[in-house]
Amino acid sequence: MAKKAEAALANAAPTRAPADPRLKLLKKFHGKFLPKGVLRDRHKTIMARWDSDEDHGGVTVAELKALLDDWRGTREKPPRLPKA
Repeated sequence: MAKKAEAALANAAPTRAPADPRLKLLKKFHGKFLPKGVLRDRHKTIMARWDSDEDHGGVTVAELKALLDDWRGTREKPPRLPKA
């Protein structure tokens, strides 16, 4: 029984490295419209750093999260006024 378990472990696929958490945030911008202005400029500079080298230019999760939060803040609809 123990030999079967060892054989199953030996035949199992090697474990993958965990996905980069920055990719999850970066994918949220694919195919999205960023209006002209500060947000688009920030996105362009982050993407230029991302494409610059193997380490993705030191782009941090905090930078991407801040950009995403700011972008979502501009897309919020104002609260509806109660009808009198």
